[in-house]
Amino acid sequence: MRLIARLRRFSAARSGLAALEFAILLPMMVLLLFGAVELIDVLGSNRRAENTTASLADVISRDTEVTDEEVEGLWRATEILMVPDNAADLNLRITSISIQDAATARVVWSEGRGMAARIANSTVSLPADMMRPGTSIIMAESEYQYVSPIGMIIGSPMTLNHTAYRRSRLIDPIPRET
Repeated sequence: MRLIARLRRFSAARSGLAALEFAILLPMMVLLLFGAVELIDVLGSNRRAENTTASLADVISRDTEVTDEEVEGLWRATEILMVPDNAADLNLRITSISIQDAATARVVWSEGRGMAARIANSTVSLPADMMRPGTSIIMAESEYQYVSPIGMIIGSPMTLNHTAYRRSRLIDPIPRET
């Protein structure tokens, strides 16, 4: 009888209940907070890498020729576009592609920073709606190694890949001058 009375008295007690609930919920709340911080950070890094890739393709597509100085200037500009992320973790490649027919697209020239340049005259696979014979395309590709500053949710490095296509605007294809 004493045991049943003690159990009833224990279940009716309300002192310390808020502390117990807080202790149970705290780990979940901390995990949710850090998860939200990491998600916002990775989404921001992804957006910056994607915008950098698209900007690179857009700038090249407006040219009448591409020089070594311009390519070096573009690599330096990516450092500004990736702030506050480390631009050294962003690998880039610019490729000029000439579309021969509905099934063949060939590399005219290619430059890479951290990524190997494509071999001139090699074939490239493009989306079907890009394959317009007699035209050319500038393709910019990026690979960004995202490393989480917290490391709680996203433990290992994550690779964010982006590809941007732009049609040559002034001359077809854009020549590469050295």
